[in-house]
Amino acid sequence: MTSATSPIILKWDPKSLEIRTLTVERLLEPLVTQVTTLVNTSNKGPSGKKKGRSKKAHVLAASVEQATQNFLDKGEQIAKESQDLKEELVAAVEDVRKQGMQNMFILGRRYI
Repeated sequence: MTSATSPIILKWDPKSLEIRTLTVERLLEPLVTQVTTLVNTSNKGPSGKKKGRSKKAHVLAASVEQATQNFLDKGEQIAKESQDLKEELVAAVEDVRKQGMQNMFILGRRYI
């Protein structure tokens, strides 16, 4: 027994969300945009790209490294703006900096 389902298409503007805290709004806006894009893209059906084709290892490693650096920069910026969570955010950023840089990048580069 099969049933036809129509694709879910979200038609709302992430910019029109009412979020009361500026820091939370800044954090959530890109996430909402990315999720909306993913949901709307997945409704278009399978892509014509060949499966099993991914980025070269050095390109992927550079992307992860850049994303981690962006995360660290944003975390430090938010820690400076937030007095309530400053200690926890600084500790989390330092932990990511130590673990991410040492383990992921150094060990990951062996496979490139």
